[in-house]
Amino acid sequence: MKVSPNYNLRQAILDSGIQIDSSCGGVGTCGRCLAKVNEGKVKTKKTGLISPGKKEKGYVLSCLSKVQSDLIIEIPRQRKARAKIVDGVFAEIKSKKYSDINRSEISSVQIKPWIKKEAITVEKPSLSYGTSDLYRLKKSVREKLGIENCIVPIHLTRKLPRVLREKNWEITVTADKENATLIDIQPGKTGSKCYGLALDIGTTSLVIYLVDLGNGKIISTESEYNPQIKFGEDIINRIIYAGKKGGLEKLREIVVDSINNMIWKLLFNSRIDADNIVSLMVAGNSTMMHLFYGVSPRYIREEPYVTVANKFPGSTASEVNIKHIKNAYVYSIQGVASYLGGDITSGILATDMFKKEELTLFMDLGTNGELVVGNSEWMMGASCSAGPAFEGGGVKCGIRAVDGAIEKVSIDQRTYKCQVEVIGGGKPAGICGSGLIDVIGEMYLKGVIDRKGKFNQEIGNKYLKCEDKICHYVLVNGRDSANRRDIYISEVDIDNLIRAKAAIYAGIKTLLEEVDLNVDDLEKIYIAGGLGRHLYVKNAIVIGMLPDVEVKKYFFLGNTSVTGAYLSLLSEDKYKQSSDIADHITYIELSVNMKFMDRYVAGLFLPYTDMKDFPSVEESLYSPDKKIKSRFK
Repeated sequence: MKVSPNYNLRQAILDSGIQIDSSCGGVGTCGRCLAKVNEGKVKTKKTGLISPGKKEKGYVLSCLSKVQSDLIIEIPRQRKARAKIVDGVFAEIKSKKYSDINRSEISSVQIKPWIKKEAITVEKPSLSYGTSDLYRLKKSVREKLGIENCIVPIHLTRKLPRVLREKNWEITVTADKENATLIDIQPGKTGSKCYGLALDIGTTSLVIYLVDLGNGKIISTESEYNPQIKFGEDIINRIIYAGKKGGLEKLREIVVDSINNMIWKLLFNSRIDADNIVSLMVAGNSTMMHLFYGVSPRYIREEPYVTVANKFPGSTASEVNIKHIKNAYVYSIQGVASYLGGDITSGILATDMFKKEELTLFMDLGTNGELVVGNSEWMMGASCSAGPAFEGGGVKCGIRAVDGAIEKVSIDQRTYKCQVEVIGGGKPAGICGSGLIDVIGEMYLKGVIDRKGKFNQEIGNKYLKCEDKICHYVLVNGRDSANRRDIYISEVDIDNLIRAKAAIYAGIKTLLEEVDLNVDDLEKIYIAGGLGRHLYVKNAIVIGMLPDVEVKKYFFLGNTSVTGAYLSLLSEDKYKQSSDIADHITYIELSVNMKFMDRYVAGLFLPYTDMKDFPSVEESLYSPDKKIKSRFK
């Protein structure tokens, strides 16, 4: 391919269509976008993220390199993560572990979607009743569907005379009740069968359900990774990229292309006529929704941190470049604020916590770390931006929770050898968020690291390696890994994870203190998102990420964003409730909250500066085993 002199090497690789890992969005901090220069010259900035050995072999960070001549480059083989397809609406809660969402209540939701498809008979004109076709159509729609002064778009008006007369004034109308708009008109009685799509646009993944709007049945599902990841794993890096020339259009184009691809697969696998798909309900965080609609998210990251809109107006599928389903109308779940979006509103809807008296904490432990605390009387929310560490980002051997990821870790107290459990059961290729939490908790309890996350070099641990004053702990030897390289965790990785867990706990503590409550007042804690699927709560408490309360108070809910979108798709009452929920949540901006800053700094220790916040951890450290106790003096 041709590029101009001084063109960014990473961008050239992306332009060619080749995927390259760059979780930091190309700002030179993750060290993952390695490229080997076999021929030619590049101008590259100095970085400490490449080992001396690799530098000698010609490796550079592509994001920090500019093309200076004709090049032949080699990109190291990168493991392609496979997204797992969600199997049905409550795939994650089929086990008792996820049973706290009331499935019977959800299954009994009154099915009353916004979109109606009805056969009607329009009154014939006559010499004594010579009103227009359009007037008589609107009159029939009002009488049959209860929609006053419905809007009939011009493309439907153009075909109205033919459609009315083709089957002797009997027609089938598809109407959007919320916007009082006709979506389609067809001659004759074509039946009332119609379908909808529920879509979650996550920072990391996309999940979509094909739903029978007559009975609520999930016909088929698809999921993919959000292709925007290659431009940054977190929303801040994507907002920055969106501000570049052509960046917003590119981010929108690639996510819409993926959505169109998933819709095509749903249609192909189900053999359902695309004309019968009448609605698409979308949930996502505020940044994802801005990018989906092609609206600049710039001011989400600039003080005073505001969105262009918390709820976007309904539109036709074609208006947002959604293909295959030309008759569908697109809705979105209302968000709360810049960093508390419709995905959280959707999750609150799915849990019904807004109807219950119990004091409940809802957490989505993804990249953005959203929190909502409250009950039927009040709700307060915030985002504590934990970063991508708990999804494998910013960690040298970190990967997402896919086949090959280490999800659980235990350490032998005598030998310090790690025993690992791997998603899918094969050889490990890296470690995901739950595994990282496990290994830090285990290292702390077994005396491998101290409260600051620094390695104890006096215990004779043969799995601890130090080079150039940087130490790392080998979890899996290269001969036993999928890529033949050691899988390890370094002090730099531990520091990143401690900062991430500190942000989450500080957010929880600050929210509760705003209403003069503490963690002991919590009656239930809901954990949404992929991390909860593999999380071992006790180790999350040990490291000071989650409150030290009874484990039985914790419930894991999986993807509540798509669940809430599904409910809103089926029921206009649920959709209205979602907007009521968003309006009811008081948002706290933690980035300018001094209490949050103080709690965050206090959280930069394991588990926390004041051990009184974590009595069970303190008790486990001061066990009868004096050797363990002495390491923590």
